[in-house]
Amino acid sequence: MGRKKGKKGKAARNALKNQTVDVSEEAYAKAPHSFVFQRGHVGKTVKELVRDVRKILEPFTAANLKVRRKSVMKDFLTVAGPLNVSHFIVFSKTDIAIYMKLICVPRGPTLTFKVNEFSLARDVLSFQKHPDVDSKMFMNHAVMVTNLPSDSMENKLMNISFKNVFPSINPNTVKINDMRRSVLVNYDPETKCIDIRHYTMKVVPTGVSRTVKKLMRSKLPNLGGHSDIADVFLGKNMSDSEGEQDGPHNQVTVTQKVKDRGVAKNAVNAIRLKEIGPRLTLQLVKIEEGFESGDILYHSLVKKTPEEIEALKEKRQNKQKVKQARKQRQEANIKKKKEAKDEHIKKSLEGMKKKKEQEVKNEEDNDESDREPETNINEQSDDDDREYYKQEVGQEPEPEMFSQSTKRKRTGESKAEPKPKRRRHDKVIPKKFHSRDADTQKTQKKKFSVKFNPKQSRANKPKKNVAGFKKMKKHQFKPK
Repeated sequence: MGRKKGKKGKAARNALKNQTVDVSEEAYAKAPHSFVFQRGHVGKTVKELVRDVRKILEPFTAANLKVRRKSVMKDFLTVAGPLNVSHFIVFSKTDIAIYMKLICVPRGPTLTFKVNEFSLARDVLSFQKHPDVDSKMFMNHAVMVTNLPSDSMENKLMNISFKNVFPSINPNTVKINDMRRSVLVNYDPETKCIDIRHYTMKVVPTGVSRTVKKLMRSKLPNLGGHSDIADVFLGKNMSDSEGEQDGPHNQVTVTQKVKDRGVAKNAVNAIRLKEIGPRLTLQLVKIEEGFESGDILYHSLVKKTPEEIEALKEKRQNKQKVKQARKQRQEANIKKKKEAKDEHIKKSLEGMKKKKEQEVKNEEDNDESDREPETNINEQSDDDDREYYKQEVGQEPEPEMFSQSTKRKRTGESKAEPKPKRRRHDKVIPKKFHSRDADTQKTQKKKFSVKFNPKQSRANKPKKNVAGFKKMKKHQFKPK
């Protein structure tokens, strides 16, 4: 029997359930994007910390960003615009400490933090008995919770900068199934340090014992040692207490359908957090007005008088003016060179055109000069022949008598080269001497004669051609 139409299979239903939320291009472009990378030599540990911080900011960050040794900040700033990148998080290392810069692209401000302490994600997970990390939780952005104050200028800038790194959330339209991670940014007013923690969020039912929760899991526990289901609930080893007590601090009423098992809609449920790392403890050092440059708005270590601030500002303005003047001068020189180059190309093309026209004209003149004497000579010879015939014979020649003579005559040199004579191999070319004089013949013979000196040593004797001698002896005919 065929399957009924209109119903989907189990695999199709599960695929629809696990389907990720489609984000429109407009919403994706509006979301803040970031680059997280290191500058200079930092070591393996800081590189791993960079990868962990990228995990916090996923999916709106470049997870596989490659940094070359020769890359400069201008390179990152050039590609930031087309990719809608709004923030840079840059790690660097000195002999004193590790530093982290939070830069708002493209005009600043730039916040510089000193990394007092940090722990990698693998170190945090290694201390957990049952680490809970799923790759699907990184498909949606994390929810940021902070208590940063706004009492002073530096705290206000710090608060705004951290909030703008993560996308904003609308409580009326957000889906609970999309909120799987949380980032806690805690400010300690005594030490003036910031603690950053990264957690996973999970909704669990309340008022249910631990045993019932185990039975509600997809993987059931081993019940082979029990004869009755009551032994499971009333057994000695089964405890009703939880490691983390639920209470008003973590209980909420869920108004949406949640994927987690046992969570009922419009019922009171608890939210559980589990740390997945990394951990960071930061201390604000300074705030700059622009992109890694400009006026220093705040510095925790260096304090300057108003006169020093004004002198630095004037020095920076003069430097900017000199730079602008140099830039304008370079642009003027480039423009001047380009105009000179275009003028040179134009003159060269005109000269080439004139030269070509002159060559064509010279060829035409040569052709005309070559043709004119030929016709004159042919016509003159025909007239002379006709006149001579008329005087000798006494009558006019027939018209076809001298008309063919011009056709048979060849004017100009033949282009075909004469064929070389073939050598006859049956003839033996005798030796010839340039002079028949006997004395000269003797001298020429002497040149080709070789005298044999019997006193010549054995070592200097010419070697006999033994191979040639044997070959000649082999081919001799034997006498009959």
